[in-house]
Amino acid sequence: MQAVIAGFGFLGQRIAERLRASGYELTVIRRSARGPETIGIKFVQCDLMQSPPDLPGGDFDLAVFCLAPGMRSADLYRKTYCDAQQNFLKNQQAAEYIYISSTAVYPEKTGTYAEQDGSKHSERAEVLLDAETIAVRQNACVLRLAGLYSAERPIYGSSAGAYTEDKLVHFIHRDDAAAAAQFAAERKLKGIYNVHDGNPQWRSAILQRLGLAAPQAVQGEKRRISAEKLFATGFRPQYKSYFEGVGLDPLKS
Repeated sequence: MQAVIAGFGFLGQRIAERLRASGYELTVIRRSARGPETIGIKFVQCDLMQSPPDLPGGDFDLAVFCLAPGMRSADLYRKTYCDAQQNFLKNQQAAEYIYISSTAVYPEKTGTYAEQDGSKHSERAEVLLDAETIAVRQNACVLRLAGLYSAERPIYGSSAGAYTEDKLVHFIHRDDAAAAAQFAAERKLKGIYNVHDGNPQWRSAILQRLGLAAPQAVQGEKRRISAEKLFATGFRPQYKSYFEGVGLDPLKS
């Protein structure tokens, strides 16, 4: 089986590891052609924001797009998610297409949000939704990831800034995000799915557990993102909560 991946960063590397272990031969597109010496991975140098890649005989069983911008600006978002994706799709055909998106398409307002509730509430969200439209037209599976983290990159660490607002925060461990991409490919899922561990946490609880300055805890409902559509397919994350994923005892939170 042949797979092509756009992006070999924090998440892309882990997706590549899982696909390689399951028998795929991989073509990885990255800005630098130099990569780790890995059997079964061919690195293709290309800046997808500028041009399509040279993929001779570009027929693949699976394509995965998981580029991420280095900073939050509407222009860079559009180049990364829209322009680069269109260039990625030009010279290849894939039986299955997995596109990595974000739950940032949902506004920071009280309510429960399912996949149909994305809105262009900001320039960033508008770009994300435009990019998802490109992917859906290719019959893709769009995975909207919540806060992506690992024990080594926990989002909230010793250098966490002073937060004045408490809120429910949703997470997905990098290993589980990669597993979701593999699961979606194996099950040939189509359409849009929210991806998180199913256990959003109050920011104050996390910061208090880490011994950091925390905003005053609030009561009641705030923004919740539903992952029930993905869970209904049978997918379950390995890490059931942020605390498990960073190696903390949730009972001490």
